[in-house]
Amino acid sequence: MKKILLSLTSLALIQSVVLADVVYITARPQPSGAGANPDGTYAEITIVGSDTSATGTGSGTPVHSGCRFFSNSFSNTTYALNAPNPAVRLTPTLGVVGGIYQIDHNFSSTAGNVSTNISLTVTCSVAGTLSFTNSGTNFIRASGNPANQWKTLGYVTNDVGSSTPSIDFYYENGHVNAGQNNRLLMDTFRFTLVQPCLSVPAVGVTGPLATNINQVVVTGVSGTATNVFVYQDSGAGMVLIGSKTTGVTAGNNTVTVSGLVKNARVSATQQINGQEGCVPATGLLVGGGANPAIRVTLSLRETASTGPVGTAGSTASTSLHFLGATGTSGGAPTNGLIVNPSTSWQTITFNRGTLRLDNVTGLASTIADGPGYNANDTVSVRVYAYRTGPANGIVFYSPTEAQSTTVTSNDTFSVNWTWNPVADAEGYRILREVNLNGYTNDYTDVVGVNNLVDANNVWIGGIGAVTPTHSQTNASIQWNPTQSNPTNIATAWAVLDSLALSLDDTTENTGPYDLYIDNLKNGSTTWQTFEGAVCGQTDFAFRAPSFSGTTSGNMLSAPDQGAVSNGAADTGTKSFRVRFQWSGTNVHRWIRLTTSGVGNPQVNLDDDISFRLLLLPVGSSPVAPPAPTLTINQVGADQVLTWTDAHRLQASSLVTGTYTNTGVTLSPWTNTFTEPQKFFRLVD
Repeated sequence: MKKILLSLTSLALIQSVVLADVVYITARPQPSGAGANPDGTYAEITIVGSDTSATGTGSGTPVHSGCRFFSNSFSNTTYALNAPNPAVRLTPTLGVVGGIYQIDHNFSSTAGNVSTNISLTVTCSVAGTLSFTNSGTNFIRASGNPANQWKTLGYVTNDVGSSTPSIDFYYENGHVNAGQNNRLLMDTFRFTLVQPCLSVPAVGVTGPLATNINQVVVTGVSGTATNVFVYQDSGAGMVLIGSKTTGVTAGNNTVTVSGLVKNARVSATQQINGQEGCVPATGLLVGGGANPAIRVTLSLRETASTGPVGTAGSTASTSLHFLGATGTSGGAPTNGLIVNPSTSWQTITFNRGTLRLDNVTGLASTIADGPGYNANDTVSVRVYAYRTGPANGIVFYSPTEAQSTTVTSNDTFSVNWTWNPVADAEGYRILREVNLNGYTNDYTDVVGVNNLVDANNVWIGGIGAVTPTHSQTNASIQWNPTQSNPTNIATAWAVLDSLALSLDDTTENTGPYDLYIDNLKNGSTTWQTFEGAVCGQTDFAFRAPSFSGTTSGNMLSAPDQGAVSNGAADTGTKSFRVRFQWSGTNVHRWIRLTTSGVGNPQVNLDDDISFRLLLLPVGSSPVAPPAPTLTINQVGADQVLTWTDAHRLQASSLVTGTYTNTGVTLSPWTNTFTEPQKFFRLVD
């Protein structure tokens, strides 16, 4: 048998650490049953106990019917340390070979029938060493009342290569006699893994992380840390790739690293008082470099508003749709438009694929000879143009219809009508209403026919009929198909809910991304140029990438930027800059650049929706737009300053500065300073 005492220094260290990996042993079976636990973890070697319903209530205690108790037969030398066999043996199966585990015991003595002075000798006979040799006072009556106490016996260290130690209990001294209310109880034992590294608070890593970057930002560093370490797992476990040993400060620390590998995992630790924290088993993904291809769609919200383009629309409806996607997966749009990086600005255009009948003329209904209607029946017809869309053969109909007049029969009659051809239409669906009962499924589809005779009992002249799988008035994909709202947008108007960016699953590249958006346009109306905001302004037209709680979990905590920028512009001097990085590579990764609360702009779905995008390849830098021009003119006794668009006006008493903000961003502005000379400039 083995017995060992850890040094006081070692014990002090163990008692200060955080614990993990918990294993329980109950003397009675779990969750119920009589007799000693038969699962091999608890054994009564040379003495047989009895059952009692007393149970401890310590936190985490497994469900069981009671515990085992021993009477006066335990209090003799037969079960002392020099006896050939112990009284009780514990054989836990622990999780870590060679690991250190804290041993605790929980029992209930609230019945007042437990020994007040029992002490046991404890040894580790197989595959481990103990930090203690006896139970101390941990089995006496006071240790079981209240019943929720976990009393620490000490620590067991598994032998190298082993995780199943045998821990033996012998009688040492004290009085055990059940008849005199001096029982010995064996109830629940807890083994908790002790890892000194867990005493050091964990730190985090944030982006950007990419193969062309040689620095990693470590977050959450303690003020008492002396070192920060960065690790990478590229397939062979975590390997140290960088450290910071001087100038460590509380909060974020930038660590120089080498050899970042695409799709490797990066983690970090800190060192406090000579103890390094535990190296995480996993970490954040490394991207392949800035601006890989990206998928783009639009999310639209139904609205009761009817324009004009770019103005705020009502958003009472919860029905949300994707434009440019063929479906959804895990809530994310699928098969969106793939945009590849380019050194030039690109135009991204969306059209819901609908047709228009605005210019249809000559539509009329006339009474003609023919049987089929009753006297005084009223009849009218409605015509839609249709086109088959690319997604699953869905048929898309024009949002507006051509409507005939209503005619009334005498005895019998027919309805005739004509229409002008609609560009790009594949055919026309004609619906009939009789006696104002609504336009039901009484219809025919025709192709290349400009005249059709209706004799009620048959549609005459229809050729090339096309029957859609279902009726929807647009090519959008509903975000949540379980909603009761049909999968369509009922009118030509919608609110642009967000610009949705999705990971291009063909590249398996998390980024990071640094892109610019400019000149949002609907039909012939450019409704956002970003010139009306100053550089650095956030929540202008779009929110930051992380604003949407629906998608923020798909990106790293940094970079996270959505702000007006003068670093690049398609026209003018500003655009909207977006920076982020994916947190993984599955197809459900997407973010929403939402317009919620910062515009809710309306768009007309009968017209193209487009914007300009600058997605530069790795190694390219944007061309900064020209600086704004400031002009000063004397108007009577005033000096009037003028410039275009929004910029911060700064002033100084000296041409060399220091310049400070005047609080003015828009021109014209009349100089209100009374000093004999003042110098002005525009920034941002």
